Amino acid sequence: MRRLIAWLDGARARAAPALRSPRALPALGALVGLVALVPRWGFAVEEHPPRLYVFGDMALYLERGVALAQRARTAWDTFTPPGYPALLALLHAAAPGDLALVGACQAALGALTAALTALFAYRLDRSLGVAALAGLATALYFPLVFYAGFVLTETTFAFLLLLFAWLELRALERGRAALGLAAGGVLGLAVLVRPSLLAFLPWVAFRAATGAGPDRRVARATLLACALVIAPVSAHTSWLLGRPALVATNGGVNFYLAHSACRSVRSAAGGEVVEVSTHYNRTHFERRCELPRPFLDEGAYYRAGLAEIAEHPGRLLRAWTGVAEGLGLAPRRAWPNQPFWPGSVEHEAVLDASSRLFVPVVLLPAVVHAIARAWGARRGRGGGSGEGGVAREEGPGADAGARARGIAWAILASVGVVLYLYNGNPRVRVSSDPLALALAASAWAAAARRLGARFRAGVRSWALTDRPLRIVPRDPPH
Repeated sequence: MRRLIAWLDGARARAAPALRSPRALPALGALVGLVALVPRWGFAVEEHPPRLYVFGDMALYLERGVALAQRARTAWDTFTPPGYPALLALLHAAAPGDLALVGACQAALGALTAALTALFAYRLDRSLGVAALAGLATALYFPLVFYAGFVLTETTFAFLLLLFAWLELRALERGRAALGLAAGGVLGLAVLVRPSLLAFLPWVAFRAATGAGPDRRVARATLLACALVIAPVSAHTSWLLGRPALVATNGGVNFYLAHSACRSVRSAAGGEVVEVSTHYNRTHFERRCELPRPFLDEGAYYRAGLAEIAEHPGRLLRAWTGVAEGLGLAPRRAWPNQPFWPGSVEHEAVLDASSRLFVPVVLLPAVVHAIARAWGARRGRGGGSGEGGVAREEGPGADAGARARGIAWAILASVGVVLYLYNGNPRVRVSSDPLALALAASAWAAAARRLGARFRAGVRSWALTDRPLRIVPRDPPH
């Protein structure tokens, strides 16, 4: 038994460098990407081609994309963020009217997202095992496969988000402002696809103002490049509207819906978009509201939303139910009132399971692990050795892990802000799920290491303890 334990300890020691070596990381990323491509290609190109599901938001995105290639933008075009229509315009120019190219492009972007998740997750613990677990979880995560088959922003935004996180992390590791500029450019493109990511910029600005040395230079470069991408679009949007604006004008009506008691809101002023609703509002309220201003007038709808809060302060607490639904804790509802955008009813069960399991399997372990790490780091600074299965990190790997966690949690926190303020829907969250999956992979790996260490300690204690021979006398015969 002692020889067996010694051999196992030696095998673990020999395998540890290989499991932490970055040499196999490119091959792992490529393998994860190929695994992710298979279900996405089958779904978006063969089973669920986007051309069969062009309605609602999808029809609006497609119309805006075709219009970008044929005419100048108008004021009503600003109601839709311009980033995804710009991608559709490029694809339309390459293959006019061929939505099969959209499905193929989104399948490829989804595969790259899974590969980037593996690369990013490696930095959390310098572990190929964590990278493989996070990458494969993203590759097989059905909501991300599902959205590849729609003319919607989820797939493109997820790719840009993971590409930004990866580039920003590499820029911080190397202390190179040039990489920070690249990361900022990607961040700006992501904002043009989904302006809700503006909620993340205060974190970048805080780092740019308070950071030290290379971290500060990288954050400033990121912020500068992001602003350079956003500024021309903002200027053009402002010119079209005749007033200052950012990149889209749909924030006000979404804010009003999030804090009103309306099933939908209709604009009495008319326009190209005259009625808007969200999943949360459709499933909780019956009253259809009407306001006198066009949806392009963001200020009017923000003021109307604030007036609702002032009259009903309890709405601030009610908004947390929207966050809960956005995290997947909504009760199961019949099609088409599912939390994810309705498509083929064949996938209702797996979508519902994905929604319900997100918090207990992904988010909660990641949060507990983050708390355990923070507690262990605090104990370590106080002279302890770190507890809770969290080892104290030293060297550059520790900095990379801390930076990766900082980026991931800052992005996820910004998603939580958007769920609270604007729209409690899993669609708002699903594009950032790869980052949550990476954090969860790190958490589950840490739990497995802790259980393994306890098991080995128990076996070693049992095998190596000298037990004196006990002779128990037999009872004398009666």
